[in-house]
Amino acid sequence: MNTEEKYRNLFRDNMEYFLIYSCLGWIYESVWCDVIYHQRGFLNRGFLFGPWLPIYGAGFFIILGLFRLIKIKKPVLVFLTGAVVATLAELVASYIMELAIENYMWDYTGYFMNYDGRIALVPGLMFGFLIWGAICVIQPAVIKCQEKYRNNKIHNILFALIIVLFFTDLICRIWYGSNFKGV
Repeated sequence: MNTEEKYRNLFRDNMEYFLIYSCLGWIYESVWCDVIYHQRGFLNRGFLFGPWLPIYGAGFFIILGLFRLIKIKKPVLVFLTGAVVATLAELVASYIMELAIENYMWDYTGYFMNYDGRIALVPGLMFGFLIWGAICVIQPAVIKCQEKYRNNKIHNILFALIIVLFFTDLICRIWYGSNFKGV
């Protein structure tokens, strides 16, 4: 494999990771948060039209980089570290959003062990579970699938189609404005 092909595969693999975790984040937010936990019915929790929340895709790379840096591999430590890191990230993000747009996109006021509605125990534990699932279960399976189907034509066509849909969605949101209606 030449250098150009290596970089192309690296870019493609990372785009697949980004899209997979963006979609999984959207499923978590839309199904678990609204339908199951809050029992409000289905809501598109994303700011895009499609089934993706890019913050989860970007967050995956941050978490993956952090776990590679600190070399945590034991599932229990992955869960605990993930819960703490995600909770701290959510706290910091709430203050940044409040400074930038005078609001943040969630409110945990009624939750057990919440701090100023910005963070709470149950969402922190859920993020720990999600990170554990991503690092210990999903990512190894994704890597196996990529290795097995990297040169499969159907896989390549689906990947190209999904990339086009994602970037079309992103561009359309620039013109139409945000889907976000508040907490």
